[in-house]
Amino acid sequence: MTNLELLSNRLAKMETQFRRLKRAAIVAGLLIAGGALMAQKPVEVLPSGRTRVEADRARPPLVESEVRSQHFVLVDEKGKERASLVADGAGSVFLVMFDTAGKTRANLSVSNDGPALVFYDATGQARTILGSTTLVGSHVNENGVAEKAPASSIVLVDRAGKLLFRQP
Repeated sequence: MTNLELLSNRLAKMETQFRRLKRAAIVAGLLIAGGALMAQKPVEVLPSGRTRVEADRARPPLVESEVRSQHFVLVDEKGKERASLVADGAGSVFLVMFDTAGKTRANLSVSNDGPALVFYDATGQARTILGSTTLVGSHVNENGVAEKAPASSIVLVDRAGKLLFRQP
């Protein structure tokens, strides 16, 4: 065989390989494009003529008209509990607020005895009580008449827990 024949055979073999490679690339491209098209979700057109995606973008953020729970906890930016709203099994409701040290500083409650608002000092001692309280109970006065605890009152207490003022 001459050099010209060898070169001609080699060129024919390379052209055949190139045709096969070109066909394989076309088939692979078609398969990828077909897979991409099959993965597409059909566009949903609403009666208004807008697509679902357009309508969702235009909608304002969802705001619940009602949130229901038995216990809510409010935390600060560090995750520390600062307030708690809870209802117990006896029908009472409590809103308790805490200082930065985690101590109770205010308590608003509605119980079977009535509503009450209690303010505490830094040591946890109740200092001011407005509303229903069991702190001042029923007693017998100096004339021998039994007095019932009032349904509500204003009570002020000193640091030692001694009653300073009560009305009624």
